[in-house]
Amino acid sequence: MNSVRVEKKRLQLPLQKRVIFAGNPNCGKTTLFNALTGAHAKTGNWHGVTVGVCERLIKGENIVLADLPGIYSMDTLSLEEKITRNEIDGKNYDAVLLIADAVTLQRSMPLFRRAVASGKPAALIITMLDVLKRRGGILNCERLSEYLHIPVVAVDARSKKDIVRLRNFLDGFFAASGIQTNTKSIFRKKNIFHSLENKFGENLLEVWEKSLPAQIYTNGKAGESKAEKFLFRPYIAVPLFFIVMALVFFLAFARGMPGIFLKDITEFLISDCLGGFLVLKIESTGAILAAEFVGAIFSGLGMLLSFLPQIAILYFALFMLEESGCMSALAFMTDGIFNRAGLTGRAAFSLLMGFGCTAAAALTTRGLENEKLQRRTLFILPYIPCSAKMPVFLTLVSAFFEHKFLALSAIYFSGVLFFFFAAYAARLIFRGENVFVMEVARLQFPSLRLVSKSLLFYLKQFIIKIVTVVSAFLIVSWFLLRFGMDFRPVSDQEQSILGVLSRGLKYLFYPMGIKDWRIALAAVSGLTAKESVAGMLNVFFGSSLSEAMSVRSAIAFTVFMLTCPPCISAIAASAKETGWARAIGYAAMQLGISFLFSYAVYGMLAFSQIAVPCCLGLCIAVFSFSFAAEKKKGKISEKNSGSGRSFLNIKRERRKKTM
Repeated sequence: MNSVRVEKKRLQLPLQKRVIFAGNPNCGKTTLFNALTGAHAKTGNWHGVTVGVCERLIKGENIVLADLPGIYSMDTLSLEEKITRNEIDGKNYDAVLLIADAVTLQRSMPLFRRAVASGKPAALIITMLDVLKRRGGILNCERLSEYLHIPVVAVDARSKKDIVRLRNFLDGFFAASGIQTNTKSIFRKKNIFHSLENKFGENLLEVWEKSLPAQIYTNGKAGESKAEKFLFRPYIAVPLFFIVMALVFFLAFARGMPGIFLKDITEFLISDCLGGFLVLKIESTGAILAAEFVGAIFSGLGMLLSFLPQIAILYFALFMLEESGCMSALAFMTDGIFNRAGLTGRAAFSLLMGFGCTAAAALTTRGLENEKLQRRTLFILPYIPCSAKMPVFLTLVSAFFEHKFLALSAIYFSGVLFFFFAAYAARLIFRGENVFVMEVARLQFPSLRLVSKSLLFYLKQFIIKIVTVVSAFLIVSWFLLRFGMDFRPVSDQEQSILGVLSRGLKYLFYPMGIKDWRIALAAVSGLTAKESVAGMLNVFFGSSLSEAMSVRSAIAFTVFMLTCPPCISAIAASAKETGWARAIGYAAMQLGISFLFSYAVYGMLAFSQIAVPCCLGLCIAVFSFSFAAEKKKGKISEKNSGSGRSFLNIKRERRKKTM
């Protein structure tokens, strides 16, 4: 379910022209890109959503539009900004569309000067004009166009009417620039590019360095809204986020809440109604084995697809937070916490994206400040429970725990704690200082249309994955469980092809108190897709999973699933960033760690009188040692030294900036 932008192989068709989008982060490039091309590229009200070049044909045109990552200046800082710098300097395009936030228009000028200096036709598209007007700012697009010697248009990226107006504007721009177009333009007679003609002398370029005249542009009064003043406080933003997420979890997973109600209805409709109807029809023909096959498959699909309403509730809340700008504020306010773990506030974006898809989160690490920080984040990302693990956790929680909401909340909270614990440990491996530069997005009321569009696309991807990859795996597994090595039907699964091939796996899970090879096989199947684990457990045990292992073993198995390596698609995404050797090495280390922690958890539960005090003592010793080491380095002052600094406002020895 990878909804984040990736670098694609360039579209190379005869006579096609290539136009690039360039601008600062969070100025609406991707929203315009989706509107002009019909794409579903990930959007968000925070820095680093676009992490690679995304290319698609403009609707109705023979023109390729390339959406580039946001960049503040050509003196690049983060990894994805280097992609944009190389694209602009490479001049492998026929024209450039400069996208600017109306409020920060003046700040965009140095970057645009570099793009205009390439000699390629350029046009300026200004967004967020409504915000500028609320601040009391002024923008005269016609006079600005005359001043900068390029065409200028202001649009609302969320308005369908403005998108139509933008299409008309671009038709004229493409025609006047000599770029092939398939449509007739109302601007064709007004060639506003006649003064350029590749004559970009010093006088013209100097215009882009000067402040814009007040009669053309003013950005109004700067200031925080009441909501921003309330939210931009470390003691407010972080607790409020956890309160909101706790409420969302309650609505999705608590007994009697909409999530559970809709889950039960969905499973009933798919498994009992549709599946049961097909089974009865097939049985009436005398094909008993075929009826058994259809019943097993629809039972598995019904169980997996029944989680769709709960996933929808969870990600509706996350998309609302993204579009409102709260994610950006959260990243800034938690930078101090992340710094203690050797990360920066930008890691919050990858962490939150990890709740959806680890593969998508791996790609967002290009937005981090340096390669060492990226590697550190990639190493610990799998400890954030992705949405694919949710069916597994719900299957285990439903079978072994009475209070499902509390159990599931504890699992996810443990995942976050383990993420920070692993980050702290990884800091010792991937050393290096971090530089944190980030723009805090303005708070705004999220567009329900955009949120709904993003949610529907995400749910569609989830359904496609279940009915294709996971279904294919379940079908193959069912047949391998029904036939022996001589390809004859068997009644004992122990003698089946899967049974013979998988017997040895159970010994890896013995220290968890698990002696059934089927549970071990289900865990290994998660390499293809984590949803397969829940599907396999359903195929093997149905509603009798609680008879296959004890509660202690179930807890240890849950810890294993929480900490095990991600699916192959996430490993491939990590390999795209760091290379296959390092990605496979990370996965191997994570697998070893997951087994060790699972063994330790089972041992603690089995011998709690001895294990728990020893574990607490070890944790206290580790914390004391790390605190002493930090104090020795001079990064933490004595509590009573008179400095007046608390843990949350320790001055950091690195550069932090808000734009």
